[in-house]
Amino acid sequence: MNDLLKEFTRNLNNFLIGRDGDEKVTLIKKHSSNLQAIGEFSFPNTITAWHEYVNEKADLNNSNFLTYVKKDAADIINASKKWKLSVKNVKFINDRVHLFVDRRIAIRVCLECCLENNNWIIQKLNDKQNVACIDPSCDGAGITSLRVKSLVHAINNLVAINSSNLSETTRVVVTSKSSNSCGSGQYLLCGAVLNAKTNVKENALSGDDFIKLRQNELMLIAQHKYGMRAGTEDKWREFIAHLGQSAVTFELLQTQPSSAVKINFDVSTGCSKGAAFILYNCARLETIIRTFNEKVVDGTYPPLPQITNTDFSLLTQEEEWALVLTYAAGAAGALAGCGTGPHRLCAFLSAMARLLSQYYRKTRILTEPRSHLLPVMFARIHMLKVLNETLKTCLRILNIKSVSQMYHSFLLLSFYIIVTLTHK
Repeated sequence: MNDLLKEFTRNLNNFLIGRDGDEKVTLIKKHSSNLQAIGEFSFPNTITAWHEYVNEKADLNNSNFLTYVKKDAADIINASKKWKLSVKNVKFINDRVHLFVDRRIAIRVCLECCLENNNWIIQKLNDKQNVACIDPSCDGAGITSLRVKSLVHAINNLVAINSSNLSETTRVVVTSKSSNSCGSGQYLLCGAVLNAKTNVKENALSGDDFIKLRQNELMLIAQHKYGMRAGTEDKWREFIAHLGQSAVTFELLQTQPSSAVKINFDVSTGCSKGAAFILYNCARLETIIRTFNEKVVDGTYPPLPQITNTDFSLLTQEEEWALVLTYAAGAAGALAGCGTGPHRLCAFLSAMARLLSQYYRKTRILTEPRSHLLPVMFARIHMLKVLNETLKTCLRILNIKSVSQMYHSFLLLSFYIIVTLTHK
């Protein structure tokens, strides 16, 4: 899996200190906000900060780092022209060197790399050999057992994409019992599911009961909000069943595996909003892409040009660049950083969904088919298609069914909502 952001850091390390593979070098910082003002990357420009990599005779107080290594801003820009992500501008702010990536070139590179990574991940998941298994003594019907099973599925998927040279004899046993031993393998402790009101392990409800509880919660929300007789519609029930199961999986995985999960089983608390919000944003992406394709078929829009023939310099909004840099290019690093902790992937998806939601609110994607509006729409469609595939790939890693797999039910659901509201 190609991590463009890590590769940029390696290239910069190599340029500055002649080391491209030193994982301990953490002086180069990637920024996640206010990119327009402070750039995408920065590093300290004091010799003191780099003291481990300079000559002992260097004056730590009277010279900046770039002067010491006999380089300047122009040298960084010129050297980066050979990198996949190149530097367009350099600023010096408070003893730090801030680097601004050439977005015009980087957006296409990031999207193409993300597409390749998604395809690579899917292939790895299809060819995976499971190394994690459930402790037989934890293979029951309870909610904690359900969490253990969910964790096993997610760990197997994460290991498949992060361990290229894994020994065939490696075995990870996931257990909720700290006293258990797994023989020659290693074990991973899974925290219990606690009742938030009593703060003790929940034993009264089974895993299936919990899923039904969340499904009923979603059903009640729809009935109260839209006045629907949802229980009479088979497709509606099918959609709610999938969504409820997804909500439970996400709820059980979004906490660090070794920590206990506190669940409020009161159906009025709306605890399933985390997964539902992510899937809702998946649905919006699917709807936009599907609508665009339909308008191509009926002749409203011309066909989408190849990604190599698309002008991504038209994506000038800060949200667009943040989506590309942090969630398209950043997905590889996020997945590599998960280890055996799917809670990190849950956090990544939640943050991605929040930014997508902000972007939708202020940006109209599908515009009038006027010649001057089409190029930016094409660039946005390509971006959203890549982000959509990234979302679906990450959901698959968590063993959560994506909206595209529920899509026909979702369309019927949307139609039913519209009809109901219209005839109120």
